[in-house]
Amino acid sequence: MKEINGFCASPGLALGRIVTVERHYSASGRTVSAPGREAALFEAAALLAQDEIASLAHRAASEEGDIFIFQREILNDHGLLSTILRYIDAGEGAAAAVEQAANLYAEKLRAVPDDYISHRAGDVLDACHRVVSILDGRPRERVHLKEPSILVSDELMPSDLVSLDKSLILGIAISAGSAQSHCSIIARTYGIPALVLCGEELLSLPAGMLCALDAGEGVLVAEPDEATIARFSHRISISHRVSMEAEKLRRTPCISKDGIQINLLGNCGGPQDIAAAIAAGAEGVGLLRSEFLFLGDRLPDEEEQFRFYRDCLLAAGGRPVTIRTLDIGADKSVAGVSESREENPALGLRGMRLSLAKPHLLHTQLAALLRAAIYGDLHIMFPMVTTAQDLDEAFAVLDQVREALTARGADFRAELPVGCMIETPAAALMAEELAPKVDFFSIGTNDLTQYTLAADRLNPAVARYFDPHAPALQKLIKMTLAAAEDAGIPVSVCGEAAAAPETALLYAMLGVRKLSMAAVSISDVKLRLNDALIRSV
Repeated sequence: MKEINGFCASPGLALGRIVTVERHYSASGRTVSAPGREAALFEAAALLAQDEIASLAHRAASEEGDIFIFQREILNDHGLLSTILRYIDAGEGAAAAVEQAANLYAEKLRAVPDDYISHRAGDVLDACHRVVSILDGRPRERVHLKEPSILVSDELMPSDLVSLDKSLILGIAISAGSAQSHCSIIARTYGIPALVLCGEELLSLPAGMLCALDAGEGVLVAEPDEATIARFSHRISISHRVSMEAEKLRRTPCISKDGIQINLLGNCGGPQDIAAAIAAGAEGVGLLRSEFLFLGDRLPDEEEQFRFYRDCLLAAGGRPVTIRTLDIGADKSVAGVSESREENPALGLRGMRLSLAKPHLLHTQLAALLRAAIYGDLHIMFPMVTTAQDLDEAFAVLDQVREALTARGADFRAELPVGCMIETPAAALMAEELAPKVDFFSIGTNDLTQYTLAADRLNPAVARYFDPHAPALQKLIKMTLAAAEDAGIPVSVCGEAAAAPETALLYAMLGVRKLSMAAVSISDVKLRLNDALIRSV
């Protein structure tokens, strides 16, 4: 026997023979024509790739189909397209130009200090790899399964999985990869055991070898002996019974032992995350980040934003979706927005402050949101609010947008819920003044904790001070809840702390009735709250 260690992307057990999925290929034999012809070849290949991606989305289950909305939009991205055409003008062939531009774009995304955005690099590469395969005349499907198997590869993409019968995928082991990639999300959605970062040794295993996979423990056993086979078979049988109980839990509401119902929502970044959250049991989206749209080579126009928000609402299938307006500052570079780095960006021009300082950004975003709102239950949320004046100015822009849309005869929803985030001590202390102006509050515990306790959540030197259970933080949450109750508006918590079962229970005991978190945390939180006695204190 040989053990290969990796990191868990989706827990579970598997016992079966491996099928190797090859990604590397030779680029030899390419010829390069004049730039005009290469540009035409690229444009034709990109159109065909978009058609194929649309077909994949149509064939896919709802939980994964929306992943391809993003990939299709990537192939319309102005920054990526202009980079590809520049390479072609410089003498590169179309296929090589796409490869170079895709790698450049992916590296830019990987450098962004935000897990959701950085892990979207794989989707860029997946979409562009399809274009390259078309240009090179290669088939786009890399694997065909004839029997239940464990997939082994250097890297898997959503397009590698979507055409496969999920019942034939016993498990996944990847030499590189990421636990936050879309393939990992698909694996978690379907309960497929998956390991990532297994190293190059994994790729030396021959196809057809019998392997035992324990993704939860981070190990793949090659050529297991009879005792190991028997042990895994027994554990898999028990796991199947547990999975049936988990599916039952997913389909039931979150209600404590003393009858208090808590709404569990998803923190998402796009249509694909929304699909995964709903598959995990989310009742809607408590926080949808809009930042990704603004990290390209140019600012997204109203039409681009409209399409993205519309796709998010459609992915939610009528469930509520709370979209946070641009929450970005001097800590991230944004084309056409960032001017200079600030000494202390956490206390600088970020969130609502940035939007009010550059009202054309807010105007364009609100116009796109109001237009998209006719496709679903959209709620708008303003971040980094510290004063009542912030809200007054934001609502003034919203009124201007309504007038502008009416004047041009656009279809839009004029009235919809609008709320703000409580993520600074100032906002919590002024909650009584803020509450009558909005339709809901959402407490962002990440920032509220670091601002209250003066502890940077990303600085390990002060990690012991960053405590989401701190008495000072609880007092501010209680003040916020009291002000919301007096105004008759709901309150949710959308910070990362809501994903920890014990912290979620604390917030529920304080009186919070809506919690928003990553999809992977929903079942654990629901299990803890269903088994608890909750009382407001």
